[in-house]
Amino acid sequence: MPADIAAAPPRPTLLDYAYRGQPLLAATGMLMLLTLIPTMLAFALDGRVLNGVSVWIKPLKFEVSLAIHLLTVAWLMLCLPEEIRARRTARGFAIALAAASIFEIAYIAFQASRGEASHFNVATPIAGLMYTLMGVGALTLVIASVGVGIQILRHGDRRNPIVFAAGLGIVLGNLLGGLTGMYMSNQTGHWVGGLQTDAGGVPIFGWSRSGGDLRVAHFFGLHLMQALPIAAWLARDAVAERLQRPLVIGLAILGTLVTAGTWLQAVHGLPLL
Repeated sequence: MPADIAAAPPRPTLLDYAYRGQPLLAATGMLMLLTLIPTMLAFALDGRVLNGVSVWIKPLKFEVSLAIHLLTVAWLMLCLPEEIRARRTARGFAIALAAASIFEIAYIAFQASRGEASHFNVATPIAGLMYTLMGVGALTLVIASVGVGIQILRHGDRRNPIVFAAGLGIVLGNLLGGLTGMYMSNQTGHWVGGLQTDAGGVPIFGWSRSGGDLRVAHFFGLHLMQALPIAAWLARDAVAERLQRPLVIGLAILGTLVTAGTWLQAVHGLPLL
C-alpha cells in the first residue's frame, strides 16, 4: 500500500460531524439511541398494554425522536463559526437541550415501567406535577433550539442557502412544533373523535385512522428543522444558485401550510388517512 494512502486520515462520519458541531448534544443523542436497546428488550418481554399498544411504544418513539432532534441541532451548529459555538450562550443552549431531553425520557420510561401514562396523566397531584414539569421540559427544548437557530441566522454565512435553511428550519420547525405541542398538551388526549386508542393506527407513527390526531401537525411542523436543510443540500447542484434561497422560503411556506392544514383536519375530527 502506498505510504500516502496508508497515512491518509479516514473520512469523517456523520457522528464525527455531530461531535464537531456540539459534543454534548452528540453524546446525549447517542445516549438516546443506546437506550433503545433495553427499551426494545422490555418491549419484547413485557406484554402490558396502554391505550391499546405496548407500554414501551412511547419510550421507543421518544428515544428516536429526541436522538434525531439532538443530533440535528449538533450537526447544524457546524453552520456557526467556531468562536460562536464556543461562547457561553451556545454552550448554555446545549446544556438546556441535553438536560431537558434526559428528564423527558427518564420520566416517560419510568411511567412505562409502571404501566401508566406519562402524557395527559393528572390522576394524582404528583402525576399532575410531573406532567407540568414535562411541559416545562418541552418548552425548554423549543426555546433552546430556537435560540440556536437565531444564532445561525445571525452569525452564519448568510450567502449560503444551506446555512439559511438550517437557521430557518430550526426556528420555524420548533415554533410550529411548540405551538401544536402546547395546544395538544392542553387537551385530554391527542385524539379528536374516533376511537380513543392507538391500536390500529397508521403504521410506525400510530396516528388515528378513525378520527383526528393532533400528533400529525406536531410531526410535520417540528420536522421542518430537518426538511429545509436537507432540501437546500439536495438543491445545491440541481437548482440555480439565485433560486436556492427562494426555494427554501417557498418550502418553508409550504411546510407551514401543511402543518396548519393537518391541524385543522385534526381539530375537526378527521384522520390524515
